[in-house]
Amino acid sequence: MSLAKPDVSLVDHTREVLLHAADYLWKVGAKISGSPFSVREIKDAVLIACAFHDLGKGCEGFSFEEKRISHALASAQIALASLKETPLKPYIVQAVLGHHGSRSKDSFTSCKYLKQSTVPNPELAREYGEIRSFVESVYEVALPDIELKVPDPSQLMRYLNNRFFNDAGDREVYAYIQGVLNLADWTASGHKESFDDFPEIDAKNLRPFQKEAASDGDTIIIAPTGRGKTLAALNWAKSTGRRKLSVFLPTVTTVEAMYERYKDELTDDSALVHGNLAYYLYSNEGISEETSEKIFWMKAFENPVTVATLDQLLLMSLNWGRWEPKTVNLAQSAIIFDEIHASQPYTFGILLKAVESLKRYGIPVCVMSATLPSYMIEKLEAVMNDPKVIRDEEGENLKRVTVKLLENVDPSTITLDNYRKGKSVVHCCNTVGAAVKTYQTLSQKVDSKDIVLYHGRFNLEDRGKILSRITSNNRPKIIVATQTIEISLDIDYDVLVTEAAPIDSLAQRFGRINRQGTNPDGKVFVYPQEENSASIYPPRIVNKALELLENNPVPGGLDLQRMMEKSLDEPETIDSEIEAGKAAWQFLRDINFGIYSMTIEERLADDLVRRMPYKTLQVIPQEYKDSKMNVIEKIGKMVKVPLRDVLGKIEKDEKRLLYAPVNYDSILGYIGPIEDNNIIEENW
Repeated sequence: MSLAKPDVSLVDHTREVLLHAADYLWKVGAKISGSPFSVREIKDAVLIACAFHDLGKGCEGFSFEEKRISHALASAQIALASLKETPLKPYIVQAVLGHHGSRSKDSFTSCKYLKQSTVPNPELAREYGEIRSFVESVYEVALPDIELKVPDPSQLMRYLNNRFFNDAGDREVYAYIQGVLNLADWTASGHKESFDDFPEIDAKNLRPFQKEAASDGDTIIIAPTGRGKTLAALNWAKSTGRRKLSVFLPTVTTVEAMYERYKDELTDDSALVHGNLAYYLYSNEGISEETSEKIFWMKAFENPVTVATLDQLLLMSLNWGRWEPKTVNLAQSAIIFDEIHASQPYTFGILLKAVESLKRYGIPVCVMSATLPSYMIEKLEAVMNDPKVIRDEEGENLKRVTVKLLENVDPSTITLDNYRKGKSVVHCCNTVGAAVKTYQTLSQKVDSKDIVLYHGRFNLEDRGKILSRITSNNRPKIIVATQTIEISLDIDYDVLVTEAAPIDSLAQRFGRINRQGTNPDGKVFVYPQEENSASIYPPRIVNKALELLENNPVPGGLDLQRMMEKSLDEPETIDSEIEAGKAAWQFLRDINFGIYSMTIEERLADDLVRRMPYKTLQVIPQEYKDSKMNVIEKIGKMVKVPLRDVLGKIEKDEKRLLYAPVNYDSILGYIGPIEDNNIIEENW
């Protein structure tokens, strides 16, 4: 008897996989716009792939203890020999081949695999007969006779290469077949319990724009910070009738905050996905026997509510990682994009292509933001399905801040004066270096419990501690921060002292004070841009923002929107960057022929989803390399640094963690490479 698992027969496991696949097919459907294949043809292809996926375990040489042959390769060889030639046959064979391990275009091209001898055991014909009988009787899908004389691996590779290298495959069709096979196989192997569908929400006492959001189709929601965009979007999601909700935000911090909120307000089965997921769960929820499985399913977007960084979606659209199961689960979801105004035009171009791809599954999409420029709305309307644009007109007319432009004044004195008057103050700088210097100046005159520094150069452990302080009931009176304060951080302070920046950035910073509009006015002090931030924000755009604020020092949300439109970069420049992002996306799709996964070399070759002034790298300070910390604790010490600071000094341990000699302080964050303490003066 052939075994699929040490204690489960091949026949029993395959039946279980087929049952789970049928469940996914029922949940997801199989309608893919623009596909030449019918829903029935695609569903049948999934079930056929499931029937063949583990037949290689019934071949000579297969062993659970000693990996002498690849069962996935052997299964694909049997499928190639047995299946009749149809347009979907290459997709089925590729899905069987790729259901374990890598699915890049170079998979299985090593000498080891090309020399593999696949000889089916005599009993495999009988076992396949049982599987065939089950499929034909339960699902009414005809399976062919099994062919036990199989082609060698090189013939298999030539077959797939001739099909997909000469004519790129239909990615969405392939993702569906491969993704459902993976999910069904994993579910059968892990005996995972089913999650409930997207939960009910409390839709009482809604503002007009929140009620209007229940449009059930594609929607764009524009409302100032603190007005309840999140509730509006949830009301929209419920109106779509989808089984799952997937929310994408720009930063790790915003994802973690939203995850905690959804876990409290929606369901304990909410998931978060970002690059440091394991560390976050370890730090906040501890480690248990279920943690590894929990992470596995979170990364597959399997939970009823998933909150992830935008990068997760963009890289998935470029075929990074296990993108096919994620795609299948997204096909069951309503998708919300939050704060995409923060994206560079280049990144926005990649997002547009990703949305266009997802829309082939008929996925409803909602975009929400406090400030969304008209060019973004126009581009989104072109890839969404006739979206309804909903504005919080009441909120946009609220005037919550009064702006004063400073000249020849030390901004730290303004912060200090307001602190001494009992006010809470956010002091925002454009660079880490400026923020550190401001913090050092103020901390000499303020009790340590009343002030905190927050920027993007803290390690994971300290960042978590700082955010806990900022969002606690006993929060510090002064936050000195960089642009990290702009996006979706749920704080409400009295006064903002900020370095000059473009109007869209300033509008986000304004949203950190007087969020509910309950004070007569929130006071904002804007001081001149420092030279070191000119490479981040072009001075001409910053100066235009100052000119507009001088003419309207008490702006409402709609005023800020109009100011932003007037101060945007040249339309030709924006369009050029958007098109560059689209072209980069298409290039990466093309070199992988649509269906193949991105290789690690392609992933690390460049900053794929954004323009970066310099490359960065996450490293652990050298001093922890030989410590007795476990891996998760060491990851907590990981900090993002400019690559130029550590080039040629990086070491790797047996766990593939990277170490470098860097100066780091738990209060100030990353200071610089050990031999150059003056790096703090640079524009980070």
